[in-house]
Amino acid sequence: MKYALFVFFSLLTIFFITSSDPFFGTELSFKPIPKDKSADVRELPWLSTEAMRPYLIDKDNRVDDLFKVTPYYYPTVQFWFLIYTQFESSSVVIHDKNNLSLIYKVLDFSSLKSKKLSSNTLYVLQRKLSDEKLTELRRDLDQLARDPFLTTNSAQKIFRTLQNANITLPESKNERRRFFSNLRDNLRTQTGQKNFIRDGIIRSIPYQKFLTNYFSKRKLPKELLAIPFLESSFNPKAQSKVNALGIWQFMPLISSYYVPKRSNHFDYRFNVGVASVAAGFLMSENYSIMKSWDMAVTAYNSGTKHLVKTRRELAGKKVDLEAVIKHSDSKHFGFASKNFYSEFLALVHTLAYREELFTHLHDLDRTDVEKDLRFFMSKCSLKLQSVLSAKQMDDIYFHNHHTSEDKSSVPKGFILIAKSALPTSKFYEVPEKQLLKKKPKEWIKLIGRQSCSTR
Repeated sequence: MKYALFVFFSLLTIFFITSSDPFFGTELSFKPIPKDKSADVRELPWLSTEAMRPYLIDKDNRVDDLFKVTPYYYPTVQFWFLIYTQFESSSVVIHDKNNLSLIYKVLDFSSLKSKKLSSNTLYVLQRKLSDEKLTELRRDLDQLARDPFLTTNSAQKIFRTLQNANITLPESKNERRRFFSNLRDNLRTQTGQKNFIRDGIIRSIPYQKFLTNYFSKRKLPKELLAIPFLESSFNPKAQSKVNALGIWQFMPLISSYYVPKRSNHFDYRFNVGVASVAAGFLMSENYSIMKSWDMAVTAYNSGTKHLVKTRRELAGKKVDLEAVIKHSDSKHFGFASKNFYSEFLALVHTLAYREELFTHLHDLDRTDVEKDLRFFMSKCSLKLQSVLSAKQMDDIYFHNHHTSEDKSSVPKGFILIAKSALPTSKFYEVPEKQLLKKKPKEWIKLIGRQSCSTR
């Protein structure tokens, strides 16, 4: 009896010692790593992934079955759901780029943000500190690549991280060396997006009625409206380094097939309404080529050329995006392309449960948010201020990001979106059937020889 009690208490002691050691056992709970709260960067825990499961399995059936999260995509969708709903831009996640379930650290820069630095200074400092942490982790993995059986504190933390990600270490020394060498080369950082997505939802409120109705009438799934959140966080003024513009981030060449030619004074890619009509045509065409929505959505990011080529190479097999991802090399189908559909699915489910995941989503001081969007074209060259009231001009400037207050005049055929009617003597309203039938670049034909009335 005494021997049994001795064994029991010995085992209990060992359990409590090893359960908190990163090299052994399982941790008793997620705990913040003790750090000075005044420090510019500190490490944070993250929520149990089980907390996200109800949203990713669509507990209330708010998402079309076409866009359910399958087991293959679940780990990557789960990662991006974390980025969109749990971490703000003051957080940076260090993770493995091939296995998104492997998260090493979550860095919190909220203390740095509280110092009221300029956005550029804040960005540079956050990037610098993130790179320092990344370098430290890369050095630790490099040490393990040389000696994969190290028992230093940093090595034990890495072992625990791998264990939490359900990763089994290779047994042989050489295999472990290659394993840790690959981990070292696969390190990547990702900035949180929660505040950007929340702001984008608020920005989208005035356009939700039109977008939902328009995509429905085009027989397009409403879930496709997650794309402008993925592309730009629904920012009408967004502009990338490669000159992709607007909420849909149209590149110049692609936009030239759908919207009127841009000038030195305006670019319709900045216009939410015009760009969304163009996107509707593009998504319809993508689907007609790719025959499935997972491929059509991915084609929005990578184009159809590589996907069609890969589909031909896989002829005779079940060709879906999963097959394409497994077959494609990183040279022609890199990280962004492989993750685009998972990011899209994460945002589809984020938007479906927006009211539960975000607070204060109606902070928009507009009285016309519930009104539908209307499309108008000027019948002649004119000065907007000379023919529109102050209230109408407010409506125009709020919704038309392709024009500005310092613009003195607009040419004939200039497209504007508004929530209320514009004078019929000066503007032609594009009928709904034409919005569905003709691309915006073809609308100029609708006004033909019409001219502005002098009465």
